[in-house]
Amino acid sequence: MKTQLSLAAVAIIAFVASVSIAAAQPGGEGTIAVRYPQPGTVPPAIDPTTGLPIAMTFEPWKDPDWKDPEKVLPSLNLEGLPLAEVVVNLREQFQNAFDVLLPSKWDDPRDPSISIDPQSVPIKMQLKNVTASEVFNAMNLVFEAENTPLRWKLAMNGNRPTVLLRVIPNLVPARSPQPPPEQPQRKIFFVGDLLGEEKSGGVTIAKLVNTISEVYQMSYGSPKGVIQFHQEAQLLIVTGTVDQISFIQETLAALGQKMQLNKSRPKVEMAPAKSQDIQSKPKSDDPKQSH
Repeated sequence: MKTQLSLAAVAIIAFVASVSIAAAQPGGEGTIAVRYPQPGTVPPAIDPTTGLPIAMTFEPWKDPDWKDPEKVLPSLNLEGLPLAEVVVNLREQFQNAFDVLLPSKWDDPRDPSISIDPQSVPIKMQLKNVTASEVFNAMNLVFEAENTPLRWKLAMNGNRPTVLLRVIPNLVPARSPQPPPEQPQRKIFFVGDLLGEEKSGGVTIAKLVNTISEVYQMSYGSPKGVIQFHQEAQLLIVTGTVDQISFIQETLAALGQKMQLNKSRPKVEMAPAKSQDIQSKPKSDDPKQSH
């Protein structure tokens, strides 16, 4: 009985081992292929609602028919050059062995206010003993590392090798939503302490409103709909943003300081002008001589 159990255990272990070996062999039946994107391909985008990767089809970044030029660059130093200059440099070094399609501008179809200028994107890297495809693959790796929404693709345009720079819309950062417009607020100021006769340092109602309106217009434009005045209650009503209300409040404070300064100044009384006695010359009687 024990012998039969031992044989059954050995058979189970052998079966499990055989399945494990078969699963470990590439291409075997029952294997689960985990495909990692090749260098230069686009990483999966994340769905913001679920937090899960969005299913994407990875296409090869290099056409199988693409053939590198025979020339190998012993060294290549790109110190922050824009892509437009990098392309000119590479075409010269590889003697125009391939064409380069470099878009000048890309606009987001979902939001026209978002645009990218691919030609101005800087490239900074140092390479040694590289072929043409290795140079473009290295730039793709830099794009991935910096999360730049650009990728090079090597394709064949008929018989002509062509290099195409593509913009990856899924990697373009969305513009942050604009904050809602600030709601207007209303504040009431008592200005009776500023009113009075000019001799005592105060101002008239008309002059106070005119002064505040002129100062406001210098910074914000027309005060129409912002400044109102109730004459009987001596109240100034301001309707606007927090910044506008604060500006008028500071203006009123400055006018109050000016009024206090005028009151504290000693009054200089002008001495009445001395009247000059006008002395009339005595009229000389010219006696008429009778002839």
